[in-house]
Amino acid sequence: MCRLTKSSRHDEPALNSKRELAQEGARARWSRSGSGEPGASARRSVRALKFCDTIREQPRPSRRQAAIRLGLIGVGTVGSGTLHVLKEHRQEIERRLGCRIEVERVCSRNIHKKDLSWFGRSVKRTSNWREVVTDPAVDIVIELVGEPSTARAIALAALEAGKHLVTANKQLVAEHGLELVERSRARQLSLGIEATVAGGTPILHAIREGLAGEHFDAVFGILNGTTNYILTEMERRGTTFADALAEAQAKGYAEPDPTFDVEGFDARYKIAILAMVCFGQAVRVSDIPTRGIREIDQVDFAYARRLERTVRLIGAAGRRQGRLEISVRPLMIPRSSQLASVLGATNGIMLVGKKGGVTTVTGRGAGGEATGVAVLSDVVEIARTLTAGGSGVTPLGYAHWHPARIASPGKNVVGTYLRLVVRDRPGILARVSAILARHRINIDSVLQEPAMPKQHLPFVMTLEPTQENRVARAVEEISRLSFMAQRPVLLPFADLP
Repeated sequence: MCRLTKSSRHDEPALNSKRELAQEGARARWSRSGSGEPGASARRSVRALKFCDTIREQPRPSRRQAAIRLGLIGVGTVGSGTLHVLKEHRQEIERRLGCRIEVERVCSRNIHKKDLSWFGRSVKRTSNWREVVTDPAVDIVIELVGEPSTARAIALAALEAGKHLVTANKQLVAEHGLELVERSRARQLSLGIEATVAGGTPILHAIREGLAGEHFDAVFGILNGTTNYILTEMERRGTTFADALAEAQAKGYAEPDPTFDVEGFDARYKIAILAMVCFGQAVRVSDIPTRGIREIDQVDFAYARRLERTVRLIGAAGRRQGRLEISVRPLMIPRSSQLASVLGATNGIMLVGKKGGVTTVTGRGAGGEATGVAVLSDVVEIARTLTAGGSGVTPLGYAHWHPARIASPGKNVVGTYLRLVVRDRPGILARVSAILARHRINIDSVLQEPAMPKQHLPFVMTLEPTQENRVARAVEEISRLSFMAQRPVLLPFADLP
């Protein structure tokens, strides 16, 4: 740790002389006052004497400062990216911090296969993470492993050992964030979580520090770069979902098994963290309604253009009548919305405040080095706290939380985009309209692209604002009609600014 040490007292004789003069003057004036108590002038001299003593006892900062020593666990994409950023930006980081940053230990299960010669510094290596968290030389443990139970074990052991902790594990923070905060606070340790949401985009710091005086009504986010790349390529080039996914995998944006991304699970953890930081409400991840993007077809973008809209996978959370509305799902948003212009593997978060209005932050949401910047930003913040003699950093922005009361999504009143794919025959529109009328749902418009195959014919109905549970019941009934070629697709309209 960087520590401030007392300076040598080369100036003590001068101070002692002043002290002795002050004492002598005080005694003389006391004597002349002719009473048992010192006069006003003497009291001033005594105060001067105390002030001189105070100056003499104040430690001067040492010009020599120790290093902040790191223990890094996990040398995958983010771990190696963090080391690359530290190597390239070390001088700039140390200038900002005022002391050195040293990597004391690096841990990986297959550390013997890792070539770290490029790092250029001698680093202790181990395959046992416990050696990192118990190393007395390590000040900050950086946890960058993917497996949730291992990540939690590392985090708890590090805090128990008195180490400050930085993690990029979104699932760990979404599911156990309050536990980590309570344990770190009990030990007066710092906890850094900036890299868990939006990679290198500093959204959590912006909410916690830059907008700490705001009262947020809602937060909306494009929180997954993989799905945003797929959707924007489908929109831009008219490619299929399968082809756009294959391209994302080829470019390293998507994993070989893309389920975690395309089904919305990654974004679900991130919106849970954002809800905690924005609203001080602890959200159970399993309570968040979640839908992915596999059902989106390129034809949806053709219809969206006619409606002056586009499709994005949006994590959303907002307060309404004492409850929290929260979800992850694809939405039809206006083409004029700020989030509609977030393209490719970029993340974008829109904060809606009572006084400051709309604040939108965009940036790279994935990639080892972009996320490594966020990891090292937490390291710098913690190091600054240490050098200032402070206690722990509170990463979730609130001193106290309360459990979230999740609003039932079925009661939301929204307009809806309904896409049907049918085997064409007479009377289809009449049958579908009758079902909608029976559920008291009004049709706003009917759209059909020309020259579509008759045995796989898509058309769209836009529905007037209605409770979502009523629309869902009607669509379930429609899906059982004999002429349906595939399940209907529902996309709520969301008029985001």
